[in-house]
Amino acid sequence: MAMGPLELVVLSFPRDRLDDGAYATLRKLTAGGEMRVVDVLVVRAGADGRAQAVELSERPGLRGLAGLTSGLITAVDVGEVGLLVDDGTDALAVLLEHRWLRELERHVAGARGSVVALTHIPGAPVAVTPV
Repeated sequence: MAMGPLELVVLSFPRDRLDDGAYATLRKLTAGGEMRVVDVLVVRAGADGRAQAVELSERPGLRGLAGLTSGLITAVDVGEVGLLVDDGTDALAVLLEHRWLRELERHVAGARGSVVALTHIPGAPVAVTPV
């Protein structure tokens, strides 16, 4: 089965705050079917600058995500995620599939067109104030 484009989203939490709120948010995000969680992993940033993967079973509020792990988030990804977060934090790395794009591609192809780019623009939208 072909997959749509994948995107790695990293959410950072104080170690004692990563709980079922993240789980509920992921369930809501994927409920419509436009997005799919392909893999999920907790990454712990250490005081020594190293990052390590943490089993989901070690996080009581995240045990429900255990069935979503696929191994696509690699050891290299764990190291890169560890560089993004502060010491004493846990990061929830979520690999998402943009399923909605497959349907868009079918419709565009039906008109003999093609999707030529999918570009991620990081950061939150900024309100523009008229001059």
